[in-house]
Amino acid sequence: MVPLQDRLVMRLILVALPIIELRALAGAVRDGDGEAIMGTAVACGIVAAIYGLLVIPVRYGLSSDRLVIRFGVVRRYIDLAAIREVYRTHNPLSSPALSLDRLAIRTGDGLSGMSLISPAEREEFLLTLASSTGLVLNNDRLVRPRSGSP
Repeated sequence: MVPLQDRLVMRLILVALPIIELRALAGAVRDGDGEAIMGTAVACGIVAAIYGLLVIPVRYGLSSDRLVIRFGVVRRYIDLAAIREVYRTHNPLSSPALSLDRLAIRTGDGLSGMSLISPAEREEFLLTLASSTGLVLNNDRLVRPRSGSP
């Protein structure tokens, strides 16, 4: 379950920008300022486009050989064989995760070798991922077994 604090923070972030833009548009309409109306209407359109194309919906799926991360119209694929480890994190980096209660999926070194996701059914997702990849639970992490281990 996602902690209440994380849900509130994400809702605030996701709701604040559209509300600010809509209030600015309403103020411009109220004042009858045509230039401000046009500018804020364009800004509202940009925010709506970003949300529609990049933020909503966020979904995760597993096929027989890869993890599919979908956010808006973008799809990212991670080969299951490339996953080194999966662990819980509250990393606030930008990612296709609508919660700060996230899973880090490590496929390489550095930030480019990590994807952050927040599946709603986290435990079920971890069990399915473990059975699909051969990863094993080790200290609250899913990791590749060491070579030579049973």
